[in-house]
Amino acid sequence: MAYCALRQRNFKLALTKLNDTRNRLDLCQNPLIKSIYWNEIYCDVHLKRHQTQSNLANLLSTLVAKELTKLELKINSMPVTDEQSATLNSTYIQLNAQFCRTIIDYLLEQPKAYSDYEHDEKISQAKHRQLEMYVYGLDDQNNTMQKADSLIKELFHKSVNILKSNIEKQETNRAGKETVLSRDHNELAKFCDDYLRRYENNDDDTQHPMRHLFAGHNGKQIAELIIHSVLSSMKYGSNEGVKCFSRILQIVELYPNTLESIANRLQEIPCWMFFDCLYQITAHLDKPIALKLYPLIDQIVKSYPQSIVYPFKLSYETLQYSIADPALKRNLEIIRHKVDRQTPLVNEFIQALNQLNPQQQFESWCKELYQLLTNDLQTRDIEKLKAHLKKFKDVLFSDAININEMNEEHTSTTMTSQDSVFNDGTDHRLSKTRLTSIRCQFKNSVEKDLDTLFGKQGELFSTVLLTDVKTVLSSISTKLKSISQDKSNINDYSTWFSLTFRQQHRALGTPSTREIEIPGQYTSKKKPLLEHHIKIVGFDEKILVLHSLRLPKRLIIRGHDENDYRFLVKGGEDIRQDQRIQALFTIMNDLYDNDPNCNQSNASHVSIRTYKVIPMSSKLGMIEWLDNTRPLKELIDECYTKAEQDVISQGQHPRKLFQDYVTGAYQRAKPSAKSTSNTLMYAELFVSLTKNEVREEFNKVQAVIPSELLRRAYYKMANSHEGFYTLRQQFITSYAILCTSHYILGIGDRHQSNFLIDTTSGQVIGIDFGSAFNAATIHLPVPELIPIRLTRQLTELMSPVGTAGLFRATMIHTMNALRENSDLLLSTMNVFIKEPLMEWVEHALKTSKQVSQSESSPIRSDDTYAKDRIRSARLKLNGINPAVITAADLKLNNFLRPAALKDALRHMEKVVGGDQTENKRAQILVRYGSDRYHQLTVDEQVDCIIDQATDIDILARSWAGLETFM
Repeated sequence: MAYCALRQRNFKLALTKLNDTRNRLDLCQNPLIKSIYWNEIYCDVHLKRHQTQSNLANLLSTLVAKELTKLELKINSMPVTDEQSATLNSTYIQLNAQFCRTIIDYLLEQPKAYSDYEHDEKISQAKHRQLEMYVYGLDDQNNTMQKADSLIKELFHKSVNILKSNIEKQETNRAGKETVLSRDHNELAKFCDDYLRRYENNDDDTQHPMRHLFAGHNGKQIAELIIHSVLSSMKYGSNEGVKCFSRILQIVELYPNTLESIANRLQEIPCWMFFDCLYQITAHLDKPIALKLYPLIDQIVKSYPQSIVYPFKLSYETLQYSIADPALKRNLEIIRHKVDRQTPLVNEFIQALNQLNPQQQFESWCKELYQLLTNDLQTRDIEKLKAHLKKFKDVLFSDAININEMNEEHTSTTMTSQDSVFNDGTDHRLSKTRLTSIRCQFKNSVEKDLDTLFGKQGELFSTVLLTDVKTVLSSISTKLKSISQDKSNINDYSTWFSLTFRQQHRALGTPSTREIEIPGQYTSKKKPLLEHHIKIVGFDEKILVLHSLRLPKRLIIRGHDENDYRFLVKGGEDIRQDQRIQALFTIMNDLYDNDPNCNQSNASHVSIRTYKVIPMSSKLGMIEWLDNTRPLKELIDECYTKAEQDVISQGQHPRKLFQDYVTGAYQRAKPSAKSTSNTLMYAELFVSLTKNEVREEFNKVQAVIPSELLRRAYYKMANSHEGFYTLRQQFITSYAILCTSHYILGIGDRHQSNFLIDTTSGQVIGIDFGSAFNAATIHLPVPELIPIRLTRQLTELMSPVGTAGLFRATMIHTMNALRENSDLLLSTMNVFIKEPLMEWVEHALKTSKQVSQSESSPIRSDDTYAKDRIRSARLKLNGINPAVITAADLKLNNFLRPAALKDALRHMEKVVGGDQTENKRAQILVRYGSDRYHQLTVDEQVDCIIDQATDIDILARSWAGLETFM
């Protein structure tokens, strides 16, 4: 009963039941086992109860340290002979790690906390010297330590030694199940890595104690221990260990002396367990660790070539030019040859997908041309320019796909009858006309202009002016758009899709290199059965062109299981960031699944809706298409009545009204200004307008918009009143989960088009994660100040209770699950943010509609950026007031650095902090006085997030593109 109450976080009931049973333990069968159970539940209750209290005295006064010391004696006297004793042993070492972590964290924040506790006369003598007794034993009366650095060092080593010795005991006796052993190895790795990461990131205000722990040889020893523990947990089949492997790659890079400790242990782990981190593994092929990873990669290429083909090709795109070491270069080329030999049709598939995006191919070609065309005619490399012109004609005047090779420098392979697409041993695709309608029309339309500009063979490159080139190519770009905009047949873009799969000569299931699996079928959670993997047998002729900036195409793939699989092909942009965010969402879903409050039997299943994201190159990728979904903006816009539409069409469009209000405020404040930027214009809203003035203007904009548009949309989706309430409940639950997850990951730019609504279930799905890790606040010209999107249309659907009911409760449960498991999240985020080949900041700037070509933000070093982002994530997971975090991020925004904006920055910080008379976040800041970084309870943290997200004083000063008035 006490344990059930603990699982439900009902600490008062748990303690009551524990007190009721304490005196009856000796009467039970197996009293030693029962007393250990009792001690473990008692300690767990108090540790969880004090996770949200930053007061060391409160925790120590519960005598948890004394109970853990008693528990140590009982555990040592209990032989580990079966699964029950192994589980008790495992729980004990986890409680020790949790206790030590809690105390160390207190001491890092308040180094004098223990000394103050010991000298507090109000505390009884019996409760003094808690930590000395815990470290040295109950009978020790001599050792005294009150300095923070000594305490931290002793507690850290105490916990590590307990973890190591008890794991060794279990492995020696072979009594515990592999799941118990893997859990203990993970606990040891998490405990050590948490503090090693803090040391690396310099993330603590008090650095001296951390320096003592990891300085010199100590850092290498701890690093080796982490590597050993993670690989051991993977050996025992732990999926959590898999999630930590990317961190191992980072540790080996930081501590090169640990390189040898990884090589032998990799062979003990099945190669399929590394599928989920292949993008990180292939990104490290230019590092010394690549020599140790080569046998693993070779095994994956031989056994599961289509699992690694896309990650490898993506990394090869950059690494082929950046690797200088001859041995690493040779290994990279060996891997490439093996991958190409195993997956020749995949190379063609990637090229064919590129051909679906002629506009992006043209823009990419132009960008490279402008770099080659210098203004100085004498320094131009004419041969390179001629080769570049030939590339244009090969790519955009014909859809010919190089069947035998991916790159010009690759060695050609001979096609045999076994590999042929058709029965007769020859590839008839080579004899077909290779001009599609788009490229044929484009050639006929622009070839003459191109020859006039450059000459047929490029002989005019030595005299042509860059300005003339840009003018002509701009005209050519317009022609290409007009030719391709209405094409919806796949053969208009490339005939490869129909010719390659027109005839099948081989029984499916027979191994062949000339076969493509539908992407996204490999996972580290289970060993793949290749005979069950879906193979591509064809493509639907019709494609759907989405009319957004880069015109992505929805492609329908026919599977050999007679099902259709829809994917969105995105060209001209890097979707690796979306793939990493989906990986973090998957980890969060695992945490929600393991939390009892998130999965009560009478509640909706708590999880984020994820989807497959497959980056294929830095400018190409496929995203799983989500059926039965519609953009939130589209759903809302359809629900205006005829009369309401007439009002909007008569110059009363809310977006225009909001922009007029912003422009008008700036012009009134700066009547003599001839030009301005978004930063200056929006900054003026903070300087010259009061809270009442912006509220009045905001209300004018909202007055033309019915508040219940989204509610109308959900009524349309429902078949009955009961159906509406079910859909609404699904919306509230899914959106609360999404908001919690987005907040922790710092995902911004949440305008209406970045949400999809599932029209069958009512659930909300987030898409397009261009701005992550608070980039929208730190790096955009108009910084975002709202932690989540919680505008009027959304809250109106939650009425009559609003955000105070199911939405708030779900956010509390999910936030609690993430805060209790912050180590795994922070470790994975740390790896992703520091990952080689990833450019998070540049990506945020490129994908934001705010940033014009004339605006640019100086970007700090990757190392500084990573440290700031990890610190921000830790503050969120520690429950720091969101207003404090936003204000700190504002100070990092380079657009606000000029002296002229110093006053505007001060006003922004004031608005973010809120009004003490109205805003809960401001009231909580006042409650804790000077301690701005006080750790809030989960309830307080969620209330502050909701308060900041719904504050009209912030919404009315936000960038117009967010449409916070909706």
